[in-house]
Amino acid sequence: MAIVSISLGDKNVETLEALQEAFGLSNRSETIRLCLRLAEGEIRERMELEGDVEGVIIMVRNQHMDPNLDRILHSNERIIKTHLHSHLKDHKCLDVLVVGGQAEDLKEMLLKLRGKGMTDYIKFVRG
Repeated sequence: MAIVSISLGDKNVETLEALQEAFGLSNRSETIRLCLRLAEGEIRERMELEGDVEGVIIMVRNQHMDPNLDRILHSNERIIKTHLHSHLKDHKCLDVLVVGGQAEDLKEMLLKLRGKGMTDYIKFVRG
């Protein structure tokens, strides 16, 4: 097995240790391997989307006003059927998008939303 050295901020280390405890894993390496498998599964799910797709996108973010996010949402209004926005504690926002359309359009939108670091959490749930 290869040894890989990474640098993590204090918050990342706290999260890593919390995940280790929550999943009952014996060390950080097991925790990182689990996280990689979960991320790989999510990517595989997204890549397997084909044809006409419906579902829900759930996002939590820090910035209420984000022109990049607004641009992405407006350019994808043809596949966004409903958009719910709510203010959470600690100045965070929750967005729930009901989406429907061609898989390629949805995959492109998800890639843009994840790739810009605009969200603290994002999850697509297929209908």
